[in-house]
Amino acid sequence: MRSLDGISHVSLTVPDMNRARWFWTTVMGFEVGIETPAATVCVHRASGTVVGFRDHAGTVTGSFDETRVGMDHIALAVSSLDDLQEWSAWLDEQDVGHAEVVESDLGHHLNLRAPDNIAVELFVLRPQVAAALGLGTG
Repeated sequence: MRSLDGISHVSLTVPDMNRARWFWTTVMGFEVGIETPAATVCVHRASGTVVGFRDHAGTVTGSFDETRVGMDHIALAVSSLDDLQEWSAWLDEQDVGHAEVVESDLGHHLNLRAPDNIAVELFVLRPQVAAALGLGTG
């Protein structure tokens, strides 16, 4: 049987590589793992999450719009509601706009925008939802 071991990475198209690098390293706590003239790949070592971005040789214009075909948002897992509140305070310190923490049937989430309007969600999955998905206790 063919196997999958999870998502290898998410790659984003951006018009400003420096601004994207700042956001993913300074604000989100990733570190640059690989940087070439064509792409930057950042890794969050504690979670093993990998996000890359590229500007396609400077040809990218415009900003992200989740109402068009393609990606709706990137959701990053957060361990607890307390951690989510810490993220909210950190984003305030970094002057990064964000929504309030919101509770839904699936868990708690905090929505923000990366540079170029890319939708990012920080998400705490409810334990019972994680169990229903076969993910343990979330």
